[in-house]
This record gives sequence, structure tokens and C-alpha cells, in this order.
Amino acid sequence: MYLQDILPKMSKLYLNRTVDSFLKDVRMDTEEEMREVIIKNVDEFQNKERVKRNLNFNSSERDIALLNEMVLMSLMDQQGYILSESEVFSTVENLEKEIVEQSKDEEYIKTAIPEERMRIYKAVLIESWKKDDSLNEHEINILNVLRKELELSKRDHYLIESIIGRFPQKNNKLHTHKQIERTLRDLQSRGIILRYRDGKSYYIIPNEIARTVRYEMGGELRNEVYETLLNDLNVTQLKVILNFLSINVGGNKKDLIQRILKHNILPSTALKTFNTKELTQILKNLDGAKISGTKEDKVQNIIDYYENLSTPEFSDPTDERSRMYDFYEQLASRDYKSLRVNKVIEKDINVERYFEEATHYLIQKKLGIEPIDMKGSKHADGKIKYNPKEVVLWDNKSTEKPYEFPSEHFDQFLGYIRTEKSRVTLFLIIVSEYTRDAISQAQKLKAFSEEDSDVAIIKATDLKYVAENWKSYSNNKNPKFNLQVFNLTGELTRNILNSRMEWAL
Repeated sequence: MYLQDILPKMSKLYLNRTVDSFLKDVRMDTEEEMREVIIKNVDEFQNKERVKRNLNFNSSERDIALLNEMVLMSLMDQQGYILSESEVFSTVENLEKEIVEQSKDEEYIKTAIPEERMRIYKAVLIESWKKDDSLNEHEINILNVLRKELELSKRDHYLIESIIGRFPQKNNKLHTHKQIERTLRDLQSRGIILRYRDGKSYYIIPNEIARTVRYEMGGELRNEVYETLLNDLNVTQLKVILNFLSINVGGNKKDLIQRILKHNILPSTALKTFNTKELTQILKNLDGAKISGTKEDKVQNIIDYYENLSTPEFSDPTDERSRMYDFYEQLASRDYKSLRVNKVIEKDINVERYFEEATHYLIQKKLGIEPIDMKGSKHADGKIKYNPKEVVLWDNKSTEKPYEFPSEHFDQFLGYIRTEKSRVTLFLIIVSEYTRDAISQAQKLKAFSEEDSDVAIIKATDLKYVAENWKSYSNNKNPKFNLQVFNLTGELTRNILNSRMEWAL
């Protein structure tokens, strides 16, 4: 979820924490002011250097620093980087338990961490812990350098800490819910996670910073996506990975995959066991993946490809158009890579038609309004009845760059309005992004319509927001959508839409 989808569901306390995380000495009285200032300063919020700086926990007290990492690891393994409050507690607790249990399994440790690396790192770790019950920033930096030199993961570090009785706490004591609550507040104050309510409380890493968080925390792929990558490899390739790391290569393909996952072998570690030629061949089988570059580039290209994968399930199994609706914003912005990776499109030419079909699904299934069939091909992408004498027309324009409303579209839309038998009270243009000139063109089209037709431009992400949230604005048991929400000329921003839904529904 993006910030603009999360912010309306956040209360004043949590909005204030987010504002304070990246804007100092800014004071506002209302929730709406806070939401507006966050959106206006989104570039600063998602600034990579800010995120990296706030992901440095070396100077934090031990329990906060460790739990920050546990919480982020838990969120990063979820599609959408989201967990309910109760799930955060249980997932962090289970993660700590899992690491402690694995550290007690001698056979597992022998295959997970090479013996010589274990000996060196364990000796330094024990010495670092001798002084007192915490590690200072200098000791943590030294351990981080040593860990990277020995090619040990952060997970390996936790396992070795657990072996010496220092993970999660002294004598392998698990953290309490109260301690986890403290770390959740800390991560909010850093602007790394947000808390909102939608029936119950949720914690989320917003999309704007999720990729930076993943790379900085050493996370590469969610387990379910990693499993998809491994399934796309053949048995011989899986055995190469396991054999290189001196792990048992017996069993069928499923056994091999589960063994790789069980030993927490990072995707990059697994892929580096292949030579450049083999990596190139893997990339050639991934539609739309970048093939060129060094060996390290190719490994990253493969990881990037799979990082874009989402669940293959339809949000609405009864209607195949729901898959297009699930990728509505990507269709609007012509995000070919994401659309191809997730098998939404087979050819680039599909994008425009699928964007139209997704909009029909949104109007019909989400807003509960039945589109009117139109004959021929020279007409707008969709039409719905406004009242017995008037209609609403809409047209989809998917573009990779902000929509500029060119003159040929002006003439096209004017023709649609003038040839429609019923009066067009509203012409809605659905895009990914738009320029200021496009807004001027919309106002001009209203004047030229000769019917005083309103012409509104709306972002696909905002239209989808309305589709998902409009019912919450109505007190009726069986609410009906009111098209007055869209009926104006100019831009339909998120704030304008919220305001109109408040009085129209």
C-alpha cells in the first residue's frame, strides 16, 4: 500500500509520529493537515539516505535494535509488507523461537555455517560479550565487518549468538509483548513502519520505502517468492546449490527446495553458485528481465525479477477481470515489467484493452453501477446512466509519462460528447498521472462541449481508492454510489474525493 492509501486510516497519534520522523519542528492541529503535509513532502519521506540513516540501529539499546530487525524481517516476508498487530507479536515470537531451536540442532548448524567461519566468528563474538550485557556501537561495527568478510548472513549471526546464550536475550530468553510494543513505537518514530486501523490495527512498511528497507536489511525475497524461483530451476541446478554448500543432495525436487529454504540460503548465495553463462540462460527464460551486465548484475536482475511477483490468486475468483483490477495502477502506468512477471499480459498491446476491462469491472462490481453497451467502435470506453436524460462517459488513457491531454484526444473526446444522444453531464478521463496542462485542457473541453459537460481527470490509484472505500462513507445498510462524487471539472484529487464522498454518500 502507498502512503495515500494508508494515511486516511491513521489517527492523530500515529500521524504525528510519522510527521516527526522526517519533518522537525512542524506542528499541526488536525489530522487532515498532517496527511496533507506528509503527501506534500513524500519525496523527503522516501529519500533513500533518510531511510538508510533511520535503519541504523547500532546506537540503540540492544533489545530495541534486535527487535527492530525481528519486526522488519517479519514484515518483509509478507506480501504487501503488512501484519495485523496480533500477527506482529506472534510472528516475531515464532521467529525468535525458530532461531533458538535451530541453534540447538548440531547437524543443522554444521550444514548452515562452515566450520572455520563458525570458529572465527564465535570466538570474536564471545570476546565482545565478555565485558557486560550489551555490545557498544564500536563492537557492533567490528562484528558487521567481520561477518561480511566471512560471508555470514545476519541470520547466521543470530544463530551463533543463540549458541553462546545471548539471543534473543541472555540465556535465550524470548522478548515480551511489552518489549515488542516499545520497538513498534521506535520504528514508527523513525518513519519506517506505519500503524493504521481498518477494523483492527495493522503495521505496514509503505511501498514508497519498502524496496530500500529490504535491501538495507539484507532481505532479498519473500519465502513464497523464493520458492517460486527455486521451482523454476531444474533438479540439477538445485543440486549444484546444495552440493556447493556441502548439504545433502538426495531426494526429489520438492525435497531439494525445502532443504534450501530450511537452511535459509539467501537467493544471492544460491545464484552465485552458477557461472555467468548459466545465469544468462536463466534470465533468457524470464520474460522482460534484463540480461546484460556482470555476474553480480545478473544475480541482482534475477532477484529483481522475482521481487516483482505477487500472489497468482485472483481477488475475485468468480470474475477473471479481477486480476486486471488487482493490477489497475500498473495497467494505467504501462508497467510492462510487473505486468509480464505476474502474467497479467502476454503482449504489450494488451495493456490498453485490459485497462478498459479493469475499469468496467470497477464500475460494475465495486461501485455497483451497470455499464451501458455501446455499438460500433467510435465511442468512449464506457458509459453509465446518470439520470433518465443524462449519462456519464469515461475514457482510459494509459501512459508511461504523465498524461498531457494532446489535441487529438481533445478532438476525440469532443466528438464523443457531441455525438451522444443523451446529454453528457460528465466526461471522466482515467490516467496514471497528469500534467497541469491536462487540467487546463479539461476546462477548455467543458467550454467547447456546448452542453456544459463537466470534464474531470482522475488518477487510477484514486479511482481504485474510491472503489475500495466509498461504502465506509455511508450510514445506509445497503448504500448506493452517488456519481456526484465525480461530477466536476478539473482534477479529482484524493482530498477532493474524500470531501465529496462525505456529503454525497
